[in-house]
Amino acid sequence: MTAAPTFKLNAPMRLNPAVRDALAAIVSTLNGARQRSRPPAPVAAGLFVPLAELERRGVQPALAGRALADVGLLVHAGRDGPATVTADFRGEPTIGLVVAPACIDGFDPAAFEPAAHEEP
Repeated sequence: MTAAPTFKLNAPMRLNPAVRDALAAIVSTLNGARQRSRPPAPVAAGLFVPLAELERRGVQPALAGRALADVGLLVHAGRDGPATVTADFRGEPTIGLVVAPACIDGFDPAAFEPAAHEEP
């Protein structure tokens, strides 16, 4: 029997500390089903994080988007498009950000189907 992967945020130290702490908490929800919050949704491009999960942790989505873009960890659906994407999250279209898989230990993007698309 193979152990389930353990996910951990491994972001650069120059990432805004509030954003780093919120993302670390969000990523950790992937490790256990008994968390209070809803875990983010892995997609082929990276980790889809609903904006509401950032706000719940006191981080404004615009700040998170800028901070992730500054360190190269924000995945854009289109080069000139918005930072946000809409994904089917627990059966509902939800707006969020996609975090690059390179900063998440244990994350294998090849294991997931594309689920996010650019916000119209």
